[in-house]
Amino acid sequence: MNYLLKIEWRKHAKNPVFWVVLLLYVISICSELFGAEAFINKVTTNASKNSPIPIPNLSIYVFPYIWHSLSYLAGFLKPLLAFTVILFITNEYTFKTIRQHIINGLSREEIFFTKLIFIFALSFISTFVVGLSAFILGLAHTVDIQFSMIFAKTGFLLAYFLEVFGVCSFALMFSILLKRSGLTIVVFSVYFFIAEPILGFKLNEELAKYLPLKTFGRLIDVPNTALMKLFGVNFREFIDPFDVFLSIIYSVILLVITYLIIKRRDV
Repeated sequence: MNYLLKIEWRKHAKNPVFWVVLLLYVISICSELFGAEAFINKVTTNASKNSPIPIPNLSIYVFPYIWHSLSYLAGFLKPLLAFTVILFITNEYTFKTIRQHIINGLSREEIFFTKLIFIFALSFISTFVVGLSAFILGLAHTVDIQFSMIFAKTGFLLAYFLEVFGVCSFALMFSILLKRSGLTIVVFSVYFFIAEPILGFKLNEELAKYLPLKTFGRLIDVPNTALMKLFGVNFREFIDPFDVFLSIIYSVILLVITYLIIKRRDV
């Protein structure tokens, strides 16, 4: 395993494109998370001018609720990670990197595990950035902090990791199947933004909620802010173990399909 880690690290460590893409992602997600409260309050302030009910300003940066809020918001940028996976995996086919690895003695199983390491690392980095952002913003905005408050809802970080890892597994499967970056991005985007939402609309609600991307997205429900409670709207404030189980099952299925494609198809 250490050998595979070294291979994957050397491959990306000297690739400036990788670092630029990763930096752009980190900047994007930090901009979203650090600017979210100001943006939401600006919108609610403008809306309250025409509202018969005064709409209060919100604080989404308070422990322990910040873990839920930021994990939910960060989920909107998971397509960027998926596109990153597609870009770098398909480039390995374009530049014959995978074929060269096999010529140099790597087995197809090891090739698969290098891809697994890659999507795991991206998911971990994204989760770390969200966690660090939540920790910093929580410390800066929470009054009378108690130790138990800080870590009370950190389970949402694990749910976020699973959500991102599931979507990256989907992107990995499409990349290995289609090989070409442009085609893969188009097909993945069509499925992500069009096909599954339409399918979910056509199916009844009980079946639609078990679609793969729907399942990953359902891990973290909309946070119950003061604004939601003002209008009598209540969302789930916990992580459903069944959603976790189903997300793991979907991720395993996607990875098994990816492995079988690598195992059986000419590279």
